[in-house]
Amino acid sequence: MLTLPREKTGVEGTLQHESSTAAGYNQLAIGEYLRKRLMPVEGAIPDLPCIEMYGNSIPAGTVGGDIFEYINFQQRYDIDARIQRAVKLSEQFLETLRADEPPRNSVDDHVEWLKSRPGFRAEMETEYRTARSSEQVRVAEDLEKLFTTAGVLLVDAQGHGIISAKIASTVHGTFHALMFAELDRRGKTTPELFEKLNLRLAQSVTARNALGRSEDESGREIATMALRRSAA
Repeated sequence: MLTLPREKTGVEGTLQHESSTAAGYNQLAIGEYLRKRLMPVEGAIPDLPCIEMYGNSIPAGTVGGDIFEYINFQQRYDIDARIQRAVKLSEQFLETLRADEPPRNSVDDHVEWLKSRPGFRAEMETEYRTARSSEQVRVAEDLEKLFTTAGVLLVDAQGHGIISAKIASTVHGTFHALMFAELDRRGKTTPELFEKLNLRLAQSVTARNALGRSEDESGREIATMALRRSAA
C-alpha cells in the first residue's frame, strides 16, 4: 500500500518558521554579544608616560576567533588593594599563634603541620615565618611596578565562526580569573601561566571536536594566547 506524505498544516508551517527565525535571531544575538566582548575597549587603554598604544581586531565575519585587549593592571586588578594585602600578610606571617588560637592563614597551617612532625625545632618555625614574610614583601614590590606597566593580551583561536569566538571568550575569562591568583602569589605575570594555559588548550579534545577538527589535520593548537608588557 502506498502512503502519501502528510501535508503540513498552516499551524505546523508557522511554528517551524518561527522556530527557525528564533534560532537565527539567537545566533545573531550571540554573535553580536561575542563580537562586542572580544573587541578592545578604548577606555581601557593604559596611560603611561612616553608610551602610545593602539590595537584593533577585525573579524572575518560576524565574529572571529581573535582577541586583542589592553591590560590596564590598576584598572583591571586593583593593584592598590593587592599591595595592601601583601603588606598585611607580610606582618601576619611573622606573628606566632596563641595556644588556643586557630590557624589564620596558610603559614599558621603549615607551622602546625611542622610541629606535628618528629624532629621539630622552634627555630624551624621562625625561619619559615621569616621566609614567607619576605616573600610577601617582594610581592608588594613587584606589584608596585605594575603602576608603570601596560600589557596587551592576544588570543588566536582556530577558525572564524561562533564556536571559535566562544573558545576565545572562554580563554579570555579563564586568563583573567587566573591572573588574580597569579598577582596575589607572584605580584607579576610569569611565563608558566601562559605555558599551562596554552598546553591545556592544545590538548583540549572537546574543543577540537566542537571545531570539527579531523584526524587528518596537521594543526595541533585550537587557540594560542600571549601577553606583551611595556614599562614606562
